[in-house]
Amino acid sequence: MLFRPAQHRQIDAASLPLVMLPGTLCDARVFAPVLAHLDVAATSLPLSGAASTSAMAEVVLAQSGPNFSLLGFSLGAIVALEIMARAPERIARLALIGCNPGVLDASALRERAQISRADFIRRHVPPAAQAMATATGEADWQTQTAMTLTRQNSIPRLGRISVPTLVLCGADDDICPPSMSRSMAAVIPGARLAIIGGAGHYATLDRPQAVAQELAAWLATPLDAVRKEPK
Repeated sequence: MLFRPAQHRQIDAASLPLVMLPGTLCDARVFAPVLAHLDVAATSLPLSGAASTSAMAEVVLAQSGPNFSLLGFSLGAIVALEIMARAPERIARLALIGCNPGVLDASALRERAQISRADFIRRHVPPAAQAMATATGEADWQTQTAMTLTRQNSIPRLGRISVPTLVLCGADDDICPPSMSRSMAAVIPGARLAIIGGAGHYATLDRPQAVAQELAAWLATPLDAVRKEPK
């Protein structure tokens, strides 16, 4: 069964809002440099108020309109895939930035469960994002950790996505390497793959204009432009 929103052909694509979901210890600031290069109505919703990706998906859906384009970065992309699985009829387009659609292996699970917020920032957050990460409270860190540890494996779902999809990452991303994005784009029907040179995991901060160009092309894609269906 495809995640196919049958009514999208009747939607005015230009009027659709863009909902953006940030990653762990991130807020709207992770998207601000990109939005400075885009003429689009966008809302960034915090990953707050839920301790699982499924519950977070319901929070986002409750705060969003009947139809919208959806972009997720890192943990936000994992939540976006959960939303796509739960309410495909509401999603017009999907963008996944720095996304690992699978689950963590045993070693990574142990490390993520044990690491403190301060050590996570020190090890994994670049200087340009540290003020943002430090401003995110301990309560959100705990719920975002719970989301990460208990998330569903979305890999089996990827082939059922049937909306225009952008898969984007930094060429130097050492958290979600380009191989993950290439694998996703190969499975999602008609997906567009963009690997941004000179960018790491936080591609929206490292190369905002390049990311904005890819997003502009994605937002201009006709809603029925998926090239083929999976066999």
